[in-house]
Amino acid sequence: MKYRCSCAPPPKWAGLPRLGRVPEDCHVSTAERATRELLVELLRAFYARGWVSGTGGGICGPADGGGLLLAPTGVHKERVQPDEFFTVNPLDGQVVRAPANPELRPSECNPIFCLAARRRGARSVVHSHALSAVLAADLATGADLATVPDHLEIRDLEMLKGIRGLGNRDVHLVPVIRNTPREGELVQQLEVALADDRFAGAFAVLVADHGAYVWGDDVWEAKRHAEVYHYLFEAAVARRDRRKEDPR
Repeated sequence: MKYRCSCAPPPKWAGLPRLGRVPEDCHVSTAERATRELLVELLRAFYARGWVSGTGGGICGPADGGGLLLAPTGVHKERVQPDEFFTVNPLDGQVVRAPANPELRPSECNPIFCLAARRRGARSVVHSHALSAVLAADLATGADLATVPDHLEIRDLEMLKGIRGLGNRDVHLVPVIRNTPREGELVQQLEVALADDRFAGAFAVLVADHGAYVWGDDVWEAKRHAEVYHYLFEAAVARRDRRKEDPR
């Protein structure tokens, strides 16, 4: 079955088949074919970790021509195929190419992913619903979470070296914003957080009672950052629990 675009497809926006393998004669670049397959592989790996279970979570990566490949919403992420990604323009989030299946819809993460691309130059973003992210957000300190971004402070951990620009002696602040009924409604809070100089070195934001967004310059950096941040979140929660058990 041939992949059909929902718009009139210029040559560089030709599509993919419904099966998992991408044909050599399709008009997307070798790089985009590889990116689609890598994103599918990562969704399955993240599902196994409990980060994108129950159809939650999402991922994006670079498409040909400067666009972003966006996983669909409301589907089991471990079953997403390479031809089922939307291509969106990060400048405005508009879909420039859709998969053949008309029942698929672009991820509700779209405005968040595009904002990270515009404000931080992110070319790949992971949205996780991991329990560790939810519990880490509960540790937020600082200003009133109802009005301005709060933060999680992380320090004294070797794994901080896995975040670009950090060492194991750095104090790393991760912004925490409050949850909203719909994903797109997080944009205003995230705009404020990304403009805050305290968080200039952060590649993640925690959403209270929800999860986390983690990004990088490419898919591999986003993967590394996602793995490192989840470790840091787990460590922060474990240390809190240990202090409760032994307050000395």
